[in-house]
Amino acid sequence: MIDLSQGTPEVEMESAASVEELIHDGDYYGLVALGGPMGVYERREYAALDHSLRLISDAVRRDVPILGLGLGSQLLAESLDSPVFEGSKRGLPREVGFLPLYVTKAGAYDPVMRIFAVSEPQFFWHRDTHDVPPEAVHLASTAVYSMAAFRWGRWAYGLQFHIEASAEIVERWAEEEAELLEAQGIDLDRLVAEAWRLDDTVREKAGRLGDLFLDWVAERALRS
Repeated sequence: MIDLSQGTPEVEMESAASVEELIHDGDYYGLVALGGPMGVYERREYAALDHSLRLISDAVRRDVPILGLGLGSQLLAESLDSPVFEGSKRGLPREVGFLPLYVTKAGAYDPVMRIFAVSEPQFFWHRDTHDVPPEAVHLASTAVYSMAAFRWGRWAYGLQFHIEASAEIVERWAEEEAELLEAQGIDLDRLVAEAWRLDDTVREKAGRLGDLFLDWVAERALRS
């Protein structure tokens, strides 16, 4: 695991060594890239972002199943030559909360989108975005951001929403960023209550996607 939450020299050295070992050995058959509070464009402050990009690019080259969530989705897009930028550059606000997905025509036939293309909203927490990467398939958007999900190849996915965000996680994030959210006019109690109301659904869908991803990993391992 590469921890991007700390930018200490020790963490950066450990991250670099772990990535180089994985790339050298190629001894992995699936990659999950999670979120973080930083932007892909902040690589001077967070050297581990460069290490993550190197590993994701290697996974793309090896045709390894990839699941990018939040920042992980943005890192996947960046590795596919679709630069990440702040949504404010296009007049877009931060997107925080449970929001409905609008699935594209291509997304309607996608195995991952079939898990999420229902009435229950998904949890978003981001300020950055990107355009559809070259040769990627645009899968979903929200009412504000055109990019909510994409697929590259058969099994490299970028999901801007957080399938891992259980009610406990949302509650913790809300407490940690209470000042920021309140400044945006977000009702913290309402946000947390919504998270608890949807918790069973969030966990069920995450489990289904996890099972599908593990099937792909097992299939990819058989090729080696």
